[in-house]
Amino acid sequence: MAPLPRVACFHGGGSSASIFAAQCDTLQKKLSSTFEFVFFDAPYERDAGPGVLPFFSYEEFGPYRTWFFKNESGAEVPDGRKDDGGGEGGIERVLRMIREKGEGGEWVGCMGFSQGTRIVGGLLLHQQKRREMGFQREEGEVDFKFGVLCMGSFAPMLSDLTAAMSLSGGPDLITIPTLHLHGTKDVNYANGKKQLAAYYDRKTARLLEIDYHHAMPWFRADLMKFVDGIESIYEDSQDDY
Repeated sequence: MAPLPRVACFHGGGSSASIFAAQCDTLQKKLSSTFEFVFFDAPYERDAGPGVLPFFSYEEFGPYRTWFFKNESGAEVPDGRKDDGGGEGGIERVLRMIREKGEGGEWVGCMGFSQGTRIVGGLLLHQQKRREMGFQREEGEVDFKFGVLCMGSFAPMLSDLTAAMSLSGGPDLITIPTLHLHGTKDVNYANGKKQLAAYYDRKTARLLEIDYHHAMPWFRADLMKFVDGIESIYEDSQDDY
């Protein structure tokens, strides 16, 4: 039996891979014959994010993590490195983590919640720029067909490539197909709309709004709309690629 296509999943700030997996438990069950969802941990530890406690205790689900490092003044380092600027960049780190998962189904999509949507955007923009610049695809290189951004906000994480290119002009719109899940009761609702408008091409971006707060869909009607949205964008990507 052939392995299922894989979706790389990135948790929010002050969360963890195990928390995001628990939050996506019903979603995974609904799509268990279509995808394998693979959850990744961010590199830096921090305190618990909004809505994490008391449901996800440190003893069972910690440590809580973040994809971005903040310097002593509280400023965020946009490429996922530490403040000294050395070492591996955040997007490059994530791509290595994906490669290290080894053999299995094709990596077809990436999905993020809250801060994790910035990883999704960073991966897609990095891939898009490599295509546009004519880089030869390397053996085993991931080629995402779509991205899913849940309750997101703010800019994509920069890779070394996109950081260098950003110096020469404004941000490019991401044209790889995306599905954006917004909750109308989410504290990030306005910022989510700004994220969509500023960084994603509306010709290829799809929007699903639900009457919900800063969390993954829980009510059956909302969840099934979300499932349908993911299945639809994946099916359409088979025609485009």
